[in-house]
This record gives sequence, structure tokens and C-alpha cells, in this order.
Amino acid sequence: MLYCNNNNPYIDNPYIVDISKYNKLDIYRILKLYEVSDPCLQHSIKKLLCAGKRGGAKNFLQDVNEAILSLQRLLEMQGEDNGN
Repeated sequence: MLYCNNNNPYIDNPYIVDISKYNKLDIYRILKLYEVSDPCLQHSIKKLLCAGKRGGAKNFLQDVNEAILSLQRLLEMQGEDNGN
């Protein structure tokens, strides 16, 4: 993960990444910067960051519910992978 390192007191804070070389950030850049590789997590984060903000396609509650479903699927898959 890319942490700020220019005499920044937050150098060891995993919630802060250096974005100084980017002119813009979108959800895909954020996912990459934070090394989110699981598709269920990616989908749920995207839904939550943009919940209800996509011009009427889905409302806030629909987006939140879809994020929850993605996270539930992640847990199911973890159980499958662990033999549960």
C-alpha cells in the first residue's frame, strides 16, 4: 500500500494513501490504491460509495441492500473455501 512519507504524522496510518500524482480519483483507482482484490468487496464498496447517486437507476436502499448481498456472498464463499 502507498503511504504518505513526506514528514507526515500519518505515515503508519493504513487509511491514508498518497494520491498526489493523480489528477482525479474514481472508485476503480480507490480500490486499486487500497489493494481491494476480492470481487464481492469491490462490488459492495462501489455500491456504498455511490449509494443512491446514479441518477435514478437504483435508490439508496436498493444499493445498500445489494452491498449487503455481496458481503453475504463473500461470507458464504469463505465458508465454502474453509469447508464449512
